[in-house]
Amino acid sequence: MTRRTAILLCCLIFCIDPISGAAQVLPPKDGDPLPAGVNRAAAKEPPAADLLRYAPTPFEIRRPPVLPAVPARVVHHGSRRAPRVALTFDACATKRKSGYDERLIDVLVATQTPATLFLGGKWMAEHPEATRYLASRSQFELANHSYLHPHLAELPEDRVRQELWWTQVVMYSLTGRQALLFRAPYAEIDDRVARWAAQMGLTPVQYDLASGDPDAGATADRLVQTVAQRARNGSIILMHMNGRGWHTAEALPSIIDDLHRRGFGFTTVGDLIRGDRR
Repeated sequence: MTRRTAILLCCLIFCIDPISGAAQVLPPKDGDPLPAGVNRAAAKEPPAADLLRYAPTPFEIRRPPVLPAVPARVVHHGSRRAPRVALTFDACATKRKSGYDERLIDVLVATQTPATLFLGGKWMAEHPEATRYLASRSQFELANHSYLHPHLAELPEDRVRQELWWTQVVMYSLTGRQALLFRAPYAEIDDRVARWAAQMGLTPVQYDLASGDPDAGATADRLVQTVAQRARNGSIILMHMNGRGWHTAEALPSIIDDLHRRGFGFTTVGDLIRGDRR
């Protein structure tokens, strides 16, 4: 191992908590997450071998600027006054290897449809080139979907903060962009999680229309029918881009066409929220 690689590994393993200033250790891949607050001096054997399995190659870690706090209000939809909807796609990443359904991204690019992509930190580490490509497309808004997709409401505050902060670090390191929005895994968010996200400058966002695409039994026609019939002004529509939306890419062209025929325009969640404030 070269000295440069060793330095990069140390950067990958440790990050700085934006509130406490303490060094944080990234959770190992094959075991339970390390307790929050473990610092460099206390970590005698940091899990470098486990951590390397996340990323195909090491990349330079850059600390993002700390964002100003925002109101701790969970957004479920935009204004009901204007016929605009936001398509959102979750890139969930648990301890198992995560997938990437590039086909649906191709559909969005070909149709020039804006979308908000909620990316897991581990997902980005596993798919660095895809993450950079998504960031290069101005039609896509990148957002935070936690690092390891845990049940955040069951975790102590330090671990919640660590999940969100490390995802911010990975996104900034790979793309130079920062997420301003956050979606909790499993749609599980309580006042405490919302408060901590907001203190870190992340607006908590959920949805009001779930496509049902994680159901392997949901056909493409069923997904189209569900979204096209239930969409309302200001809807935030949930789909998946990590390969667990079984027929999402197949259904997406018809979803876009049908919503257009119903008179809806497409925007990102951030623009939907900003429109509400004007």
